[in-house]
Amino acid sequence: MKKVYRWSFTFLAFLCIVKECELCSSVRASRASVFVAEGKELHFSCEVRHCGQANWTGGWAFQEMQSQGFIPLTSSERIELSDYSSAVNSTHLKVHIHNVNQSDAGAYKCVITWPAGTSSNGHVTYVNVTAATGDFSESRSATNRVLLCLGSLACFLVVVGLVWCLTRLRSSPPPVPPHTRTSFSARVNPKNELVYTEVAVCNSRRRNECLEPATEPVVYSSVHFS
Repeated sequence: MKKVYRWSFTFLAFLCIVKECELCSSVRASRASVFVAEGKELHFSCEVRHCGQANWTGGWAFQEMQSQGFIPLTSSERIELSDYSSAVNSTHLKVHIHNVNQSDAGAYKCVITWPAGTSSNGHVTYVNVTAATGDFSESRSATNRVLLCLGSLACFLVVVGLVWCLTRLRSSPPPVPPHTRTSFSARVNPKNELVYTEVAVCNSRRRNECLEPATEPVVYSSVHFS
């Protein structure tokens, strides 16, 4: 049983050493497809895990659209290559392309050669260069800002108009019913007038022989109540 445990421990240690060697001789990069307009700038990088080894060589390689095979990417007036160490065991290789043009379209990847003669390749980044749209986009953005301001102003005026109309409707007094123009005497109930009446005495047998009144009836007074 002891021999079995010993061989198992040895095998696990060997696997750990192999795994550590693989991690220390690798390149990490993102597989991507990038679209960039002419005249713009382009940045990408890869990480070389070397575990302190100093004799590794290589860097970024480039392949044009219609060509076969990768060629080492070299620095120029537009292409800037740099590197920095984020830790003792790794180094980052960076690419910065200024004023991108159609000749920069193609595939980019990191190719590293180790002291033992082996090599490691990072994932490929495909660059697609589109037509320049800087001036059009700027003019379009300015037009959009103007239209946005005009639309906001129109909405503000509409809201103010609605608020003013609602305020007018709520503050207007209720309609007053029309008054009839009548005199004071017409609104007062008429009262009966007090008069003295005329009395004629006639013979019941001789209806036609009635005493003629001596004089006209006299109205003493007429009283009106208000």
